[in-house]
Amino acid sequence: MTDRRFGLEYNGRPIFEYVEANAPSPPALSATDDVFVYVMGPYTAFDASYAYEDADELDSPFFADPLFDPDRHVTEDGRGDYRLALEEFCADLRAALGVRAFVATDVGIPTKRQVDREGLDEPGMTPLDQSVEFAAVSDAVLFVFTAAGLTTGVGSEVGAVLGEFNLRWNDPADERKPRERLRLFVGPSFSSASIGEITPAYGVDCIEFDSRTDLHRKSQQFLVNVERGTRRHGWPVYDPPEG
Repeated sequence: MTDRRFGLEYNGRPIFEYVEANAPSPPALSATDDVFVYVMGPYTAFDASYAYEDADELDSPFFADPLFDPDRHVTEDGRGDYRLALEEFCADLRAALGVRAFVATDVGIPTKRQVDREGLDEPGMTPLDQSVEFAAVSDAVLFVFTAAGLTTGVGSEVGAVLGEFNLRWNDPADERKPRERLRLFVGPSFSSASIGEITPAYGVDCIEFDSRTDLHRKSQQFLVNVERGTRRHGWPVYDPPEG
């Protein structure tokens, strides 16, 4: 496997060492259990009770959609946790393909706010820095959005991650990560101006899906294409800057 000890360090250790140690492993050993797949998306579900005064008349303040299930992805205090839906999706990829699919919180590096809030004896790392580094060391990156998730913040974070890899079409610098290793998946009825600009601005393909099964099929197809492209064309995981 390519040495991925490039980029930022945290507490004196390369970021990849944290990913390698903490990204969940597939349930059974496979030929692809050293393939790292980073999944990004919203962590908070849209809650109608914050937006509409008469939301208490609804059966549920949350949207039910292909990924987020109000019966399974709501915490005891009533908060819609979209991250749980992303974690389930990662678990499905691990089981079906034997890859090490993970979300940022799986790695266990605290944010700077978390350090301050909990009084931890370590520096912490901003969510954006974490996402840039996790995406850099991963074989593939999936951005997943559906109508049930709040895109506030994460939309601009996706653009910032892609910008760090010099993927804007008008960027004269060499790309740091092949855009073929990244894919955007959007569910039915999803709409976001910032997310909608990703493909024309960065050249990362956007794939629509209409069900959980459809997302699984299309994401697996994407990962197979990444593996083939790596074998045939030698796509690097990441091309770090010199020096």
